[in-house]
This record gives sequence, structure tokens and C-alpha cells, in this order.
Amino acid sequence: MDQAKNTEDAFKLGTWLGRQQAMGLIAGRCTVAEIECLVETYENKLYLALEPTWEEYCKNRLGISRRTAERFMHTYRRQGPNLARLNCFVRIRPTEYQRFDAVLTEEGLLHGGEIIAIEAHNTPRLAQAVEAIRQASASGSELVDGATRAFAKAEKLLNTALAEFGRLQMMDLDEEFRLRLAAAVEAGRDHLLQLCAAQRGS
Repeated sequence: MDQAKNTEDAFKLGTWLGRQQAMGLIAGRCTVAEIECLVETYENKLYLALEPTWEEYCKNRLGISRRTAERFMHTYRRQGPNLARLNCFVRIRPTEYQRFDAVLTEEGLLHGGEIIAIEAHNTPRLAQAVEAIRQASASGSELVDGATRAFAKAEKLLNTALAEFGRLQMMDLDEEFRLRLAAAVEAGRDHLLQLCAAQRGS
């Protein structure tokens, strides 16, 4: 029975390797179907029908190192099939995985109200859509970063102003300065109340 299984596994691997001739892995790229075959070969230990170890299988049958093969599988597991398919045609950086995963479906890449099928003949359209998504995301990030910086600056200035007013209040001021201090504090209070009211109304 083991002999029959080994023969069947060897046939599967032989068919696959003969069809793909090392699958283009040597060039550093491969299709999702090829990576899925690689994962199946590794997880089900099909390689044992041809080589005694996974490392020797990668070296002798695929022409790549064990580390390279495992990097392909690790990337595929991180991406998932849809993102891996897109990455075969348009390079997606690891930092972008979450961004593009949100606009991918089994049917393709969602952009501009339509779904672009992830196929070779759509590569130019996919590249344009990916770049547009990147630019839109970058614009959104710039807005968030700008608001963060502005808020930090305003908060720092407000705290500095309050500290200075507190320090002035502790000084031995004459009547004129006390009136000026009171007027400045009241004006600041009124302005802050207006901001609070506008915030609650928004």
C-alpha cells in the first residue's frame, strides 16, 4: 500500500514538475497555482516519493534553496489567495497587504465602482487601479498626519498659555495689569466655549 502511495505521489510530482520545469521559481516569481502545489507538496510530504528530505527536493527538483521555497509559502499564507493572485501581476508591498485585502474579492480588484478581473490581459488596468488606490490612501494619510501635528501644536500652545496666565495671577500686579489679565482670561474662556458649542453641534 505504501508502495502504491509512493508511486501515486511520484506521478503527481512528476506531472507537475514536467509541466512547469521548476515553475519559474528560479526567476523569483510563480503563479498562485504553483505556490499552492508547493504548499501541498510540503504539507503532505509528497516530496518523499522523490527525495529523502525537503531540502534536497528543493535543491534537486526545483533548483532553489529550502529557504526560498519556504519564503514563497510564508508570503502566500500572509497574503491569502486573492492578494497572491494580484501580486503575480502587480507588485504589492508587505506594508500594503491590509490596504489591498479590503478591496479584493474572488472576482477581482474593486476600484471605481467596478471589479477588474485578476488576469494577465488586465495587467495594465490592474496597475493603474493599484497606483490610484495607493495615491488615495497616501492623501488620506497626509490629512491624518496634518491633523495630528496641528492638534499637538495647539494643545502645547494652550497648555503654555494657561501656565503663563497662572504664573501672572500669582504675581503682585497693579490694578491695570489685573484688569488686563481678567479681560484676557474671559476672552479665552468665551472663545473656548464657542469651540465647545461648535464641536457638540458638528
